[in-house]
Amino acid sequence: MMLRAIRIEGGLFSPDILERLPEIQGQKPTDFGVPRSRALTDEISSVWRDAQVYWNGFQRRLERLRATKRGESLTTITREHWVIPLLEALGYEPTYQQRAEEVDGRTYAISHRAGPGNEPPIHIVAFDQELGERPVRGRGSLSPHTLLQEYLNQTDHLWGIVTNGRSLRLLRDSTYFTRPSYIEFDLESIFRGEQFSEFVLFYRLVHRSRLPKGVEDVSTCLLERYHQDAIDQGSRIRDGLRDAVEQALIVLANGFLHHKANGELRGAVEEGSLTPRDLYRELLRLIYRLLFLMVAEERHLLVNPSSQAGSSQAYLATFYEEHFSVSRLRRLADADLTGPERFDDLYLSLRTLFATLRNPDLAARLGLPPLNGELFEELRYLDNSRISNADFLKALRHISYFTPQDEKVERRINYAALDVEELGSVYESLLDLEPRFGEEGGRLKFYFAEGTERKSTGSYYTPPQLVRELIESALVPVMEERLAGAKTDRDKVNALLSIRICDPACGSGHFLLAAARRLGRGIASIETHSDEPPPEAVR
Repeated sequence: MMLRAIRIEGGLFSPDILERLPEIQGQKPTDFGVPRSRALTDEISSVWRDAQVYWNGFQRRLERLRATKRGESLTTITREHWVIPLLEALGYEPTYQQRAEEVDGRTYAISHRAGPGNEPPIHIVAFDQELGERPVRGRGSLSPHTLLQEYLNQTDHLWGIVTNGRSLRLLRDSTYFTRPSYIEFDLESIFRGEQFSEFVLFYRLVHRSRLPKGVEDVSTCLLERYHQDAIDQGSRIRDGLRDAVEQALIVLANGFLHHKANGELRGAVEEGSLTPRDLYRELLRLIYRLLFLMVAEERHLLVNPSSQAGSSQAYLATFYEEHFSVSRLRRLADADLTGPERFDDLYLSLRTLFATLRNPDLAARLGLPPLNGELFEELRYLDNSRISNADFLKALRHISYFTPQDEKVERRINYAALDVEELGSVYESLLDLEPRFGEEGGRLKFYFAEGTERKSTGSYYTPPQLVRELIESALVPVMEERLAGAKTDRDKVNALLSIRICDPACGSGHFLLAAARRLGRGIASIETHSDEPPPEAVR
């Protein structure tokens, strides 16, 4: 689903929730307080028409304010003539807060509540106030986003809304401090572009009935159920990917061992110069190359498919997609896998891509960034071996789909949304595998026995909660100390870049990547003068 006005950051919801939204729990007319006799689509269409009237009236007031440069404040106009009418149409009763709330010695000037009493917080700021930037007035004040996020983190409230009328963000009490987690709706894009289909999704996720009534039902409200479903789905993906990688490793290993052209490979095994552990390491490198490329391609980090038509970048992007990409091979894996075993050109094309990526000059010719790190260093055996198309596509299909527990239908893995936790969980499971060679039907066989490498090497996968605590207790104080002596923005950036981080027990890389995110967020905050820098700046 291609969306222009909706963005999910930090895994707040599962990536496919927007596609499944009409079918999931809490999406019947009565769940929104709509009479059973009235179709929900009719109700949403009615709210859409009202919202368009509010938006157009608000735009006229903005024009008059800009022309006269006097009268009501922009904050008042934004609230009273746009955001509050919109929220009322969505079932809210926005209630202005006369006083800032004090929590643990800090004051939080949240502008509104969703209704009278201790209902979820709603912070509405002026149309020209960026949600991630500190207000011009008020030294030391927080950005609107950070203000609400800190309030949620310090109180029993779990969900809240922050908006400037141009964008609206749903925030949740965050477990992760190394990156932002929210869903953002670009209201300006929705109403200027008359994107009704995206307004429907906005209505289904932001309607008052989605949020808790107060603090007593925070754990049972619909938004929290959707969030917990994302966590559960992440666990299912991790479990499925763990099994899929193990199966793919076995298929690849035996596909290489059985190909008639790989006499040198088999000879090395038979004479003992290639041990099961040696082959396993090369197989892991190959699998992680595929995982890396699938993530990079789906996030459009290698080539930009949206480059201007007719440009050299657009030509190279198309050329890469059609002749070199792993995405092309995944599409072939979706087709019938039966066919002559003698064909082995697909893996040969992949070997060509690997060789190109580790050569900066060749990579530049294809418009690709050189990836000449250890991951793409030449493999002694597998970069000089062959595997049939059938075996290769079978292995690729294993890591392209997973079947959730208690379900019979396969789901395609969304690698664009795959996070370090998923890759880390794969690593975690592989630590327990012990590769072996055997014989079956007169041929070499590669298989796994339960191993103890994880215990004997002292390597353990670090859970996210512990990573967060490590970042806050070990890295953040060092960052604050380095920044204390810096004066200019450049000095501050250099101070953060001077920090050296070492994880001698690095396994999945979870801590190091979280540390890099936290440093990246700190640098982006300095460069953008924003408490909550945009994700692009952090990346």
